[in-house]
Amino acid sequence: MTRATSPRRRTAAGVALTLVVVAGLVVATQVPDPVGDVGGDVLYAAAAYALAVLVLPRARTVVVAGLALGWCWAVEALQATGLAAALNDEVPPAAWLLGSTFAVRDLVCYAAGVGLALAADATIRRSGVARTGATAGRPRT
Repeated sequence: MTRATSPRRRTAAGVALTLVVVAGLVVATQVPDPVGDVGGDVLYAAAAYALAVLVLPRARTVVVAGLALGWCWAVEALQATGLAAALNDEVPPAAWLLGSTFAVRDLVCYAAGVGLALAADATIRRSGVARTGATAGRPRT
């Protein structure tokens, strides 16, 4: 990826992150469990992927996916220790970032969310939108 593509990819990632966070908040607060819980986990992982792209726009998609999945699984592992719950007791909004209870199902949901984000990112990059912009290379009329 060239330097010229980094700002476009970063902008796309910022827009995606905003949309995914809004969708995640809606799902988490409006959709009953277990669908809301699963959907929230998938969207959390997609948000982690978008954030990784925002921070590292020149990174390969597989590296970004590894970082996002690693983050999600590390947070889930933290929940198993009880540290996340203790922090959430002290700083309640931290629960939106750290969750509260360990569940093996969440690990699968995170993998699915990162996989979907990876597929979307790869599709966008192949289409050339993030690389060249929608109108690059076309004559002006």
